[in-house]
Amino acid sequence: MDKELIGEAIKSLELIDIHLYSTSITRFEEISSDNYPEEMGQQNKLSIKAEFLEKEDDSDGSRLIHAKVEFGLRFIEENEESEIKTLAEIEACFIVKYHQLQEVSEEAINEFMQFNVVHNAWPFWREHAFRSAAQAKLPTPMISLFKPATE
Repeated sequence: MDKELIGEAIKSLELIDIHLYSTSITRFEEISSDNYPEEMGQQNKLSIKAEFLEKEDDSDGSRLIHAKVEFGLRFIEENEESEIKTLAEIEACFIVKYHQLQEVSEEAINEFMQFNVVHNAWPFWREHAFRSAAQAKLPTPMISLFKPATE
């Protein structure tokens, strides 16, 4: 994580919106809040993609950026042979929209995408996963505070 590049992007970007784009809950086994396997665990997923839209005005370098952040978790059970069976999964995709006010390097944008976009969407994912799990009578997921990967 290059804090200088992230700072460069922060000066140029303005958060416009965060919204749920798609979501799914899938059960592969009959589990519910009354019937959890003893050795159940959880795996997490994260994917980030950015779409740079056409420049609004070539003179100042402004443009819209739509970042797509996909989150997921699955409840799993591992047997004695170390085979993993997926019991259920929750997935969600959020769109995070930014207005780029002025020209900024692609390197700074990429660094920003890896940290700030996820940081901005993380509370939305956590709330969505907790609410979805409760409504589906699935286990309460473990979603900690967002911790960026460090090099």
